[in-house]
Amino acid sequence: MIPFPSPPPGDPVKVSATTFVTWRRCPESARARLDGHYGPETRHGFVGALAHRVFARHLLRGPVEDPMLEQVCREEIGAALNPKMSDLGLRPSQLREVIDEVGDLYRRFRRLATGRPEGVEVSVSAEPATGVTLVGAVDAVFEDPTGVRLVDWKTGGLGDPADQLDFYALTWALERGRAPQVVEALSVRTGERYEARPTVEGLTRVAEAVSRLVGEVRRAWQRGSDLRREAGPWCRYCPVLDTCPEGRSAASIIDRAGPRPG
Repeated sequence: MIPFPSPPPGDPVKVSATTFVTWRRCPESARARLDGHYGPETRHGFVGALAHRVFARHLLRGPVEDPMLEQVCREEIGAALNPKMSDLGLRPSQLREVIDEVGDLYRRFRRLATGRPEGVEVSVSAEPATGVTLVGAVDAVFEDPTGVRLVDWKTGGLGDPADQLDFYALTWALERGRAPQVVEALSVRTGERYEARPTVEGLTRVAEAVSRLVGEVRRAWQRGSDLRREAGPWCRYCPVLDTCPEGRSAASIIDRAGPRPG
């Protein structure tokens, strides 16, 4: 079992993988998420969410043939993504382009995804300390004689997925009593792959970091103070951008630079 240091007492804190990754970058942005403030919906995020729903459908029911893709996309939007579509202001006439992009991602996914998983969109959660809950959703779980492999599909570039996968591995270990053998991220768009083998020592360090997150947030809540702010590419969609001069400067630079190739 992975030891989890007890944070200082305080209000309940539910930490997701996204919150943990955000805290690593900018603690105040992570605190804003925990306060219920989120950045704006983006077209990229909507495409990614829809593509993940199609990937999950493929893994659960089998391949989606090209003539059926539009119908499947519309079914998945109706089932779970209508609010995101409304928040973006996407008109039905603009949906064709979105579905074409999802179709391209799905065809790439079909070439890259191999094997049948034991679970799809698997929820994991653990309560390692009083008032502390860790939650996550793993895209796919594979099992073989050597152990469990947790897989996360990326619809953009691979980026640096280590913190997210470390969090999944920790939560899995705390919930199941045993760490996964392998954690893996795969970019459907670029074909890049990241793989790591969690260790007790490494997951212990992650547990210590999550405990520090909880402690910092609880102290900030008690004192009514802000946490440290760090500017970077993530600022553009930060929920506290309007009140952060450093973030506004970073977002302005990103906007002037324009979109990155690919």
